[in-house]
Amino acid sequence: MATPTIAGAKEMLTYLGAEQTSKERVAKRVVLTDLREEAVVYINGTPFVLRELDKPVESLKHVGITGSLVEHLEARLKDDILSEIRQSGGRMLLHREEYSPSLNQVSIIGYWENIFVDDVKTPAEVYASLKYEGYDIIYRRIPLTREREALPTDIDAIQYCKDGAAGSYLFVSHTGFGGIAYAMAIICLRLEAEAKLSLDIHRPFEGTVLPCPPLESFNVQNSNEEARKMGDYRDILSLTRVLVHGPESKTDVDIVIERCAGAGHLREDIVEYAKELEKNLDEDEERRAYLMDMGIRALRRYFFLITFRSYLYCCSPAEITFSKWMDARPELGHLCNNLRIDI
Repeated sequence: MATPTIAGAKEMLTYLGAEQTSKERVAKRVVLTDLREEAVVYINGTPFVLRELDKPVESLKHVGITGSLVEHLEARLKDDILSEIRQSGGRMLLHREEYSPSLNQVSIIGYWENIFVDDVKTPAEVYASLKYEGYDIIYRRIPLTREREALPTDIDAIQYCKDGAAGSYLFVSHTGFGGIAYAMAIICLRLEAEAKLSLDIHRPFEGTVLPCPPLESFNVQNSNEEARKMGDYRDILSLTRVLVHGPESKTDVDIVIERCAGAGHLREDIVEYAKELEKNLDEDEERRAYLMDMGIRALRRYFFLITFRSYLYCCSPAEITFSKWMDARPELGHLCNNLRIDI
């Protein structure tokens, strides 16, 4: 979901059953993971972030930042706010975005807000207070956005959020779109792998099963456009050949991507960047470099999801992390570092 107000967070947690409303009803644990890279501070129950004066609607970029550093920045931002309201007599100039459908534009509206010290909280403090109020939640901060370079360590950070007592996994980002789909896919693959292991059968996700034709027939059966939509890029097909359970891993990942499509569709992201590259063959090099970089980042996330599923087929996460498993297979690292988008 998008970054909520405190009231909105309570409503969502109640909806997921995290609040124990009676002695007879046991609360269902929610593992809540905040994927946002920007430092956020709550003022009077509403989340606020810093923005540059000349770019008020653009997020500040902290690509590659760690969760602990984001929380440190949030603590410092809170201290700065408290210092300012003490100097100004409890008032502070805040800004909100207002969208005009008729004009199709966003306006930035400034206003003065009366603020007490107890009204300013970091996200970690907000969720700690909700836990104290009786909501059964575990809060984690793991920055993960589309712009971030995909790394095996990020997959480990998400997969080890798994909690045996959890009833739900909730991911929070700026808009509730994009990076959330990647995190959702990781935890879904981990949970499904354990479910298959416990039942000792290979049972696919419920829903539409995506066909996986023989590798040698892709060029014959599918046009380039169809192959792209199916994620059948040359480097991805090479990956499925070298992985244990490679084709099965890709099929599992494709099904998960479809299930998580409400928060963003990873394969479609790759297709869109490829199309934009084709449209901009004669455009400036800077634009093409950006499109190529973002497209390869999306392709690399797809690569890691398929590789992660193969890892889950091969071993137990309790015995070895995905990062160490990847380090022991330099051929996979070579493939990952040389990914190209077919255009």
